[in-house]
Amino acid sequence: MNKFKQLFFITVLISLLTGCVKPKDRIHEFLQTDSATQIREDYKSILKHLVLFKSKLDKRNPNSYDKKLSNQLFQDIRTYKNSIKIDVNNNYLTKYDEYFKQAFDKKSNIKNRNDFLILGMYKSVYEAYDLKKGHQITALTYDKEKLQKLYYNLNVLKWKIKTARNDNREYLFLTWQKNWQIELENKIHKGAKPSWEMIQNLEYIKQNRESIFESSNFSFEILLSRMITDVKNTLKNIGEEPVDVGIEAIKGLVFFI
Repeated sequence: MNKFKQLFFITVLISLLTGCVKPKDRIHEFLQTDSATQIREDYKSILKHLVLFKSKLDKRNPNSYDKKLSNQLFQDIRTYKNSIKIDVNNNYLTKYDEYFKQAFDKKSNIKNRNDFLILGMYKSVYEAYDLKKGHQITALTYDKEKLQKLYYNLNVLKWKIKTARNDNREYLFLTWQKNWQIELENKIHKGAKPSWEMIQNLEYIKQNRESIFESSNFSFEILLSRMITDVKNTLKNIGEEPVDVGIEAIKGLVFFI
C-alpha cells in the first residue's frame, strides 16, 4: 500500500512538472484551495488589464509619462515586484494614496502624471492582495478590509479619471474624449460662440481625422470595470458581498481612504 501511495505521488508530481505551465505555478495550483486559486486568477487578470490600461493611457497622453520609468514599471507588474518609488520634493513616495494625490493634483505643471496614477493603482493592488507573500494557500489569509478598500477605490477612480480637471479647467487625463471635443471646449472656454460652422472648421473634423458621429472612447472605462469585477469576485470568494456604488455615492466617499 505504501508503494502504491509513493507511485501515485510520483505520478502526480511528474504530471505537474511536465505540463505546458511553469512547474512552480502548477505546484502552487495543486496545493491551493479552489477559492485561493480563483483569487490568484483574479489578481493576474487585474494586472493584465492594468498593463493594457497603462499602454493606452500613455498613447493617449504621450507627454505625461517617463519612458524609462515606464519600462521598469511594466517589469515590476509582470514579476509582482514593488521596487519603484518616485522622489517628490526630496521625499520618496511609498504609499498608494500619496501617488493618487500627485496624480490628481490640480496644478497644471505636474510632470509624468500617468506614472503617478498607474503606480498608485499597482501599489493599491499589491497591498490589497499582499503580493509580496506570493501565492496564498487558502482564501482565508486575504485581508477583506484591504480588498473592500481596493474595490471602492477603483470605483472612485473610474469616475475621477474621466472627470478630473486642473486649475485651467483642462482634463487631467484624456480617455473618453475626442480631440475635436477638446478643441471645441477650449474655444468656448475662451469666449467663442458655438456654431455649426465652428464645428466644421475644427482641426480634426476639417481634416477628416475624426467625425462628430463617432462614439466616445469607452475602452478605458471598460478596463476599469473589468478590474472592479475581478475584485468583486475575490470578495465573494472570501465570503463578502460588496455593495455596488452609484455616482452620487462615489461623490460622497472620502477619496482613497
